[in-house]
Amino acid sequence: MAPQVATIASPAAGVTRILLRAPQALTISRVDAVLIGGTSPSVSLSLRHGADVSAAGTAVTTEPISVSSTTTGQAIESFQVPEIPAEHWLWLEVTAVSGSPVGLTVAIAVQ
Repeated sequence: MAPQVATIASPAAGVTRILLRAPQALTISRVDAVLIGGTSPSVSLSLRHGADVSAAGTAVTTEPISVSSTTTGQAIESFQVPEIPAEHWLWLEVTAVSGSPVGLTVAIAVQ
């Protein structure tokens, strides 16, 4: 499956983006994230999955993923719950922002 990519302009805490609905059981193998612009920008985000996007869902990592790179980006390859059951949605929630980044791009590799 091709990586799922989400770009959020002017990321703000509380923003949610649905990334995919798993047609069969999937496993997240890698997450790459990079910020655009801002002064010492930082964004924390949570990847979650569940059958109901209005519920809290299951977090993929126990702590939010913190992104601060505006050059090469950051790669995350360790997850506590990388498995996404069939028919579950996968979404991204921005949990905190500092430094007024202009954009956030996240690419998620699933297999």
